[in-house]
Amino acid sequence: MKKNFTNIIIFLAVLVLLPFLGFAYIFGLGNLDLLNPVKIANNITKPDLKSTDGRINILILGIDKRQANNAVTSVLTDTLLVASIGVNEKNVTLISLPRDLWVESQLGIKGKINSVYNQYNQKTGKILGPEGTKDVVEEVLDIPIHYNLTINFEVFKKIIDTLGGIEVDIDNSFTDTEYPIEGKENAPMNERYETLTFNKGKVKMDGERALKYVRSRHGQGEEGTDFARSKRQQKVILAIKDKMMQASTLIDLPKLKELFSIYEKDVETNITNEDLTKFYSLYKIINFSNFKRIVLDDRSDAESGGILYSPEDTTAYGGAYVLIPRSGDFSQIHAYVKKYLFE
Repeated sequence: MKKNFTNIIIFLAVLVLLPFLGFAYIFGLGNLDLLNPVKIANNITKPDLKSTDGRINILILGIDKRQANNAVTSVLTDTLLVASIGVNEKNVTLISLPRDLWVESQLGIKGKINSVYNQYNQKTGKILGPEGTKDVVEEVLDIPIHYNLTINFEVFKKIIDTLGGIEVDIDNSFTDTEYPIEGKENAPMNERYETLTFNKGKVKMDGERALKYVRSRHGQGEEGTDFARSKRQQKVILAIKDKMMQASTLIDLPKLKELFSIYEKDVETNITNEDLTKFYSLYKIINFSNFKRIVLDDRSDAESGGILYSPEDTTAYGGAYVLIPRSGDFSQIHAYVKKYLFE
């Protein structure tokens, strides 16, 4: 779960940054046509972005690349998250798909959904990648995906470091003695972890420190709970937003250009540069503090006994832990998602 929370934070950081990336593009990197005041005014009135039934759906893939001998051995989507932006309702709904969800897609794919990205299209012989993953997610949720972003931990850290760090107001002091050290997953137990300590009060953090703050999962007491991690993620996102909104940042075109450069270099996406100007306009009409969150797991929709469950006999799934739909297909998921998006 720790990486899942982290990638949600990375996504939210990117979502918060999209309008400002548009600002950087318009005033620092864009072509003259995009500076046309009529076009900008039209975008503010009604941003011309892809949508269906008044909602813009963005798939966020958090990629975990496994390496051995300096070569990539596998690529797993550690996190699959859909942000559905309601243009009319002016809200955002986040839908988290579990990495262990078993899918048998019309594309001929069979396996955990986190492995789809790195599987081959049986017809073309090519890696499915983000587009193939998008198609599978559309089958699972029964909603169209208009845009996609593929991101990693480095993006999160680079954003904060480019901003010159952020100030976070820590509610409770806590120590985590079991924070995993990157690259030492197979080392002796006494070498796998480092001890982290965070003291109550306002603290300035760089990207590395902020990442550890939101990933920590073994703090004492309440700070070792999922609720606490969720609360810390919200604090960091608000801190990023606050730093972005500072006048010193908004008038710092070199800094905005650097953020745009990070986006271009480190984020794989089908969002065009011109789309960024429209997201900038969308930012003016959407209430980004109005977030709903849907997590598809074995506790979702408790009234009906849960949408997903883990079968005891996993022979059909290669002996792996998996989550499968209780209804036998994705129909219950379709109804559950639409309930939150449109009611």
